[in-house]
Amino acid sequence: MTTRTPIARAQRAALWIGTIVPLALLTVSVIVQLLWLPRMPDPAATHWGPSGLPDGFGPPWTNVVLFASISLAALLLPPLQRFQLRRGDAVGAGRSWAAANRWMPAFTLGMVVSLQLNALGTAWVQLDAVDARETGSTLGWLLGGWLAGAVVCVAAYLLQPSLRIDPEEGEPAARALPLGATERAAWVGEIRPSRGVGWALGAVNVLLAAMAAWMFTVEPLAGWIGVGTLAVVAAGTVMCMWFSVRIGPQGFEARSLVGWPVFRIAAADVADVVTARIEPLGEFGGWGLRFAGGRTGLVPRGGEGLVITRRNGKVLVATLDGAEEAAAVLVAAARAAGPTTDPAAQVPDAADATDRPNLTKETRNDAGTD
Repeated sequence: MTTRTPIARAQRAALWIGTIVPLALLTVSVIVQLLWLPRMPDPAATHWGPSGLPDGFGPPWTNVVLFASISLAALLLPPLQRFQLRRGDAVGAGRSWAAANRWMPAFTLGMVVSLQLNALGTAWVQLDAVDARETGSTLGWLLGGWLAGAVVCVAAYLLQPSLRIDPEEGEPAARALPLGATERAAWVGEIRPSRGVGWALGAVNVLLAAMAAWMFTVEPLAGWIGVGTLAVVAAGTVMCMWFSVRIGPQGFEARSLVGWPVFRIAAADVADVVTARIEPLGEFGGWGLRFAGGRTGLVPRGGEGLVITRRNGKVLVATLDGAEEAAAVLVAAARAAGPTTDPAAQVPDAADATDRPNLTKETRNDAGTD
């Protein structure tokens, strides 16, 4: 059986679960809510406070538009993931499929189910009411909707074919940088988001800061909660999106700009090194520091990437400029660290690199010491 057949089956299942079924459910739900509009109080309840009673009001169509808009935003995620995978195919990257490709459609279906049950519930409790303030709590609908969504998400994930095809499969192993007996090499670079992702992250943090400032004018406690949220998001942004990288005789190290987390792979632990085109959303379900099925991704952007396989089978993927040079230095370090069955040891050495800003070569005074 060829690889294309199971991929086609998995893609078809993801299309139905992540787009066709949730779009149909959303359409039916919106039609029902629109038919109920004449029976809704005006103004209708649009927000419920901690007591479970309505404390915010607006036009009857407010909840319809709000819940439908969030559902449509969720429905954009699977097509965006499919677009990234097709773009990878278009530029000659290997086909890939992973748990993230099952998770995203399942998450979308579960989210739409939850949101639309909440929308239907908030409308149901207000039908034929004279005053929305007397309609009572919607907590049961809220909890029931999210529980149903979680169950649907898990079921949708399990119903899809279990398939894993790594994008680097079939790619040739990286070749070692040729070094003399008294030479060692080091490669220094960074992992960083693209300009577009960087601007988006900045906009999110500015928006959270503005919301926190506004919340202080409403309720000091809410303002401090907003500040805490901003701090967590800002710290997570820096910790998961920017890493300094050093590759040398000791192996690979990627360190967050704040000093933690740190990812290290000893040279002797490197089993294989491959360069490949990485699509973060398609392979990992998102950008930044990601984990998926034994694979760790340092993928704040898509494009050229370094794929390192350890001897225990675990994989680290990092998107960075100059991946081929970085791979050549790492393979040389792995070869020098001891005997290896790495395929890279069986191919000719890479051509010597000169005038590469990330790469340095030094001559040791003693061949046995650094």
